[in-house]
Amino acid sequence: MEAHVRLPRVIDAAQQLAGGLENPCRLVTLHRDIDQLHDDDGNRLGQSRKQHALRWAVFTMAYGAIEAFFNDILRGDDDTRVVPLNPGKLRDAGTRQDVRLFTNDWAVRSRALLQDRPGRRSRWVVYSGTQQLNAYLADMKMLRDLLNHGQDPRSVSNMSGALWPLADGRNTMRLMGAEGFIQACCDLASQTVLAYGGRAVDLPSWPEPKRSGLAAEPKPDLKLVP
Repeated sequence: MEAHVRLPRVIDAAQQLAGGLENPCRLVTLHRDIDQLHDDDGNRLGQSRKQHALRWAVFTMAYGAIEAFFNDILRGDDDTRVVPLNPGKLRDAGTRQDVRLFTNDWAVRSRALLQDRPGRRSRWVVYSGTQQLNAYLADMKMLRDLLNHGQDPRSVSNMSGALWPLADGRNTMRLMGAEGFIQACCDLASQTVLAYGGRAVDLPSWPEPKRSGLAAEPKPDLKLVP
C-alpha cells in the first residue's frame, strides 16, 4: 500500500499519543502499588474511595489523549470543531482524506467481565467489527461525558458489556476496564497508522502498566495489528 501524504503527521501524532498515555499507565501501576498501604489515620487505602478515584483519572486522561490524536490528523488547519470519538464521524473524516478508517476489519482489545468464565475478574476481550466498536466507543463516550459534567458515572450505559454491572442495575468501570481502554487507544492508533500506509516499524513503543497475576495474561491477537 502506498503511503499517504499525511503519514508523517499521523506517525508524529501516534508518538504524541504514546507519550500522553504514559501517565495513565503510571496511575494504573500506582493503584496496584497502594493496595496494601494505609493512610495517616490507619485506614487501608486499598478498596478505598481514594484508590477508586484513580480509575476515573486513568480513563479521562486516556480518553483525552486518543481524542486529541484523531483531531490532530483529521481536522484541517483552520477547523476548530472537535471531531468526537465516534466511528461514523471518524470514518467520514478519513474518507475526505481518501483513507479508510474504522472498517469492519478493525478491532480493539479491552478488559471486561466475561459471564461464561469463572470468577469475578476482568479478562482480555476483543471488540471487532463496526457494530461492536460502535457499542464500545458509545459507552466510553457516555462515561466521559458524565464525568466531565460532574454527573454520576454509574448511570452509564453498557451496550458493549465492557463495564461492570452493579446489583442495582447501574454500571461502573473498574481499574481493569480503565486499563483495557488504554490498550484500546493503542489499537485504534496502530490501525490508523497502518490505514495511512504505515508499517509496523512506524508504530511507537506503546506504554503499558506493570502487570502481575491475572492482569499479566497474554493479550489476544488482532487481525490488522502486527
